[in-house]
Amino acid sequence: MSEEKPLFLIDVDRAIEGLVSSVPANGGAGSARLESSVMYCVDLANALDGAGLDALSAFASELSESFTANSSQAFLLIPDLVALVNAEASHIHSSGESGALVSVEQLNQAKTAFEQKLSQLKAGAPVSKEPISLLVSVAETIEPVIELEAQPTAQPIAPIPEDEYVDEFPNQEFASDLKEGLRAPEKSPEPQAQTQSPQARVESNAPSDREIELNRTLDRTISELKNLFTPRQESPPVLVPEPKPKAFSIPEGLSQPIDRASAFEYSSNSRLLDKHYVLDRSTNLNRLQKARSLAGKGNGWSGVELDFVLSKEQDELIRVGQQSLRHIFDNLTDELLIDEVYADADVAQQLLTILSILPPCPSIFAVQQELMIFIDLDHISLSQEHLLAVGSMMAEIGGSLEVHHEGVRLSCPSSLLRMPMAYFSRHGEYFAVSAIQYLGEEQLDKLASSKVDSLGEIIHPARKIAVRAGLETYWIYAHEFMGVENMNIHQNIPAALERPHWLAGVALDGANTVYSWVALDRYVR
Repeated sequence: MSEEKPLFLIDVDRAIEGLVSSVPANGGAGSARLESSVMYCVDLANALDGAGLDALSAFASELSESFTANSSQAFLLIPDLVALVNAEASHIHSSGESGALVSVEQLNQAKTAFEQKLSQLKAGAPVSKEPISLLVSVAETIEPVIELEAQPTAQPIAPIPEDEYVDEFPNQEFASDLKEGLRAPEKSPEPQAQTQSPQARVESNAPSDREIELNRTLDRTISELKNLFTPRQESPPVLVPEPKPKAFSIPEGLSQPIDRASAFEYSSNSRLLDKHYVLDRSTNLNRLQKARSLAGKGNGWSGVELDFVLSKEQDELIRVGQQSLRHIFDNLTDELLIDEVYADADVAQQLLTILSILPPCPSIFAVQQELMIFIDLDHISLSQEHLLAVGSMMAEIGGSLEVHHEGVRLSCPSSLLRMPMAYFSRHGEYFAVSAIQYLGEEQLDKLASSKVDSLGEIIHPARKIAVRAGLETYWIYAHEFMGVENMNIHQNIPAALERPHWLAGVALDGANTVYSWVALDRYVR
């Protein structure tokens, strides 16, 4: 079996068919014939160019230009061009068992001869009607094929025999006698039936046993097919009763849980772990504070190192028993971006109360740095009443409120037992504010004899400190700003003692130096 012909050669064959069909049969060349010949010749040139036969494409282009000047002579070159193209195509794709129709040398000589004829045509000289001798065998081989393809409508159509049966159910298996029965009603009566005698006609009209059996088989088959192709009817859904939940009961033979409270091996630590781990952090903080005080009396760098280690231990100890904000803020927003953020119960409850009075927030992002917590409420706008309420509630836990273009930021310490404090001195006394509320400090440009601020009057202040308590910003004057440090906070001031409105408690640093905790707006609603 020969290989399939390439697509570009099929385009060449189609162009040749059109060019051959446009050649006038009686030798005359009308305008319609001439235009179609030029069109098919140009198509042949394009097809040959696409097939990579540049020389033959140039021949076809020159021949298409010669039809207008000398059409009668140009038609004489069409057979030679067709034979030349087929000879060249036989070198590219050989059909059947035969190889190339001519050799390469003969093909080059034929191209030279055709080029001479084309030159004569362009010069106006008469062209010989004899075909090129080297292409005679090619023309004889291709001519019957061309004539056959040029007139496809002249082929007789073979009649379909009446006895040929077309299976309408190719995928169904039927017996041979059933097929005959299905074909029987479609057959037309034979002409011989018209010449039968009346008695023979009566006998032929009587059904035979075979015909009766075939009819019964046919009826049964039609009934089965109808049942087979009948669309299914949807049956009502089956209702399955839901199983009732089984009541829980302790299996028989299983020992009862041990009462650890009455067991000898049950320790106090296990009892606290079973319920909820509760640690007296104030006692532990005081104990470590005493150790730091003793270590500070030593000489050399060992005392400084010990003080740093104990300070870190205090920071780590304050996290014991704190609550996770990720679990507390769950179901409060669509997007909650909180990982490891912990706070004391009173601080967490205050933050939860603030979020409950605000409008729904699409996104909440929180992060913790050491003992400080920063919460961003994004894509939310608050009214002035909301800002005042939230500001005063943040001031109660030593925090601040900052408004930005996409929402607000809540900043507060994670615990009111130990927090970073910014401390300063006035008239030999030490004061401290929450480092969350501390915005910065600067030196006074002009020396003043005295200043009055939230803490009272100060003589000859040297620096001023910006503090944001909740939403409000205050300036506090001082003689010296001393820095920022994590300090223990004590709020249990006896009620019998009179204290100013800004005093929330006392703070102790590593050397047991006492600082007055300045908490502005903490007790003001």
